[in-house]
Amino acid sequence: TAYCFTQVLNIPVVDTRDESEDLSHRFHAYGIIRTVTGKVDVWYMKKHETLDDIFGVDTKYHHRPQHGSKCCSTNTISFHYVEAGESLAFWEVMQKVNQSPQMSDGEIKEIMNKVWPRDNEGLGVYSHGLPGPHLGVWDDIIRVVRKISNGVVTSSC
Repeated sequence: TAYCFTQVLNIPVVDTRDESEDLSHRFHAYGIIRTVTGKVDVWYMKKHETLDDIFGVDTKYHHRPQHGSKCCSTNTISFHYVEAGESLAFWEVMQKVNQSPQMSDGEIKEIMNKVWPRDNEGLGVYSHGLPGPHLGVWDDIIRVVRKISNGVVTSSC
């Protein structure tokens, strides 16, 4: 896509990663669970292979999305390929964390387990469900939820 814009259409493109945060991404092709765990499709990773040619060489990440707590910028703008159930659940979690930032990690995990969709109808084709209760990836998920929730605008506006 970036190649087509620059080489075929002569439209300049910009690197949308957050330079102030270790080059974490602002736009995400998948929902938060897939993004944090790094369980994304091969085609998505291949899309990033040509970006060194377009934006210049990134010797650290080669423009590839990161996983874990480095996946998402505090200034995250969007998650794509997310069904309504996951979007609504994530919005509810972010609102609660934003309203009560002192909330414990256990409370955030409890809220996520309460509101997150579990079936295919709620998750859709592209989303992944929450990880098992004892998996270490929860630490990264909670860090990312806290990081992104700092910039959430309250629903009253």
